[in-house]
Amino acid sequence: MIPPLLWVVLLAPPTFAPDTPVGLRCLVESYPDLLCGADATTLRWCDGVDMPWRTRAAPPTDLEAHLDTADLFDQMADAYPVGPVFATPPPGDPGRMRHAPFFKKMYGEDRAAVGARLGTVRWLRGTVDLPLKVSTVNGADRALQAVSDELEGLPAASRRFVEKPSGTFVWRTVKGTRRLSMHSFAVSIDVGVALSDYWKWVKPDAQGKRPYRNRFPMQVVEIFERHGFIWGGKWAHFDTMHFEYRPELLHPACAASTPTTPRPAGSGPG
Repeated sequence: MIPPLLWVVLLAPPTFAPDTPVGLRCLVESYPDLLCGADATTLRWCDGVDMPWRTRAAPPTDLEAHLDTADLFDQMADAYPVGPVFATPPPGDPGRMRHAPFFKKMYGEDRAAVGARLGTVRWLRGTVDLPLKVSTVNGADRALQAVSDELEGLPAASRRFVEKPSGTFVWRTVKGTRRLSMHSFAVSIDVGVALSDYWKWVKPDAQGKRPYRNRFPMQVVEIFERHGFIWGGKWAHFDTMHFEYRPELLHPACAASTPTTPRPAGSGPG
């Protein structure tokens, strides 16, 4: 039996200093099992570890260098445009900036650590019934199972986009970089690769820009978003097969119809 005093500790609400940035509040409130509070400069983990909100005064102007060195401020800087009213991505890649130490501490420092905390999702269990390995941390596996169960009720024309997932847990870097993919943490999934569009697959136009492409129905996207997953199709560097569990970016205080922080000039596809 858990002592009464320990129940008080376990059930204590997160603590915020008055000047806590909204991005930190969204993080803490989205991951209450692991994050216990914040102030103007610091994210506080429940195990007593503190993590800085910002690691520098200004980010690099080069996009790849920015992605390589993103801090928590960068991670929360672009507001994800949640909802079905969507034509083309605004400037920025909300969710693509990731502070690697945050995700390593949350899901695991290496393949073995992540692998020790996996659950099984039965993907489209009434039809496809494919077992997928997904992290149990933060209930990501339960969230993806809820996505799957809801997707199964879609009309066949929309469901065909998700009937062939290409994996969840794969410890690897993003191709051409040294950055760990979110697949490494077993909280993302690619679906419908043959029906998807990726910015590097699109031929640049006369101005050197890569026009936006998407074939995914918004019905599919809405279901993923409802359960805490963002969609790579809402990035300027679009990746329409890709969904990842990022409830902090869907928090009502941090989600928006347009990004709130512009990226440096020239950071769009091209």
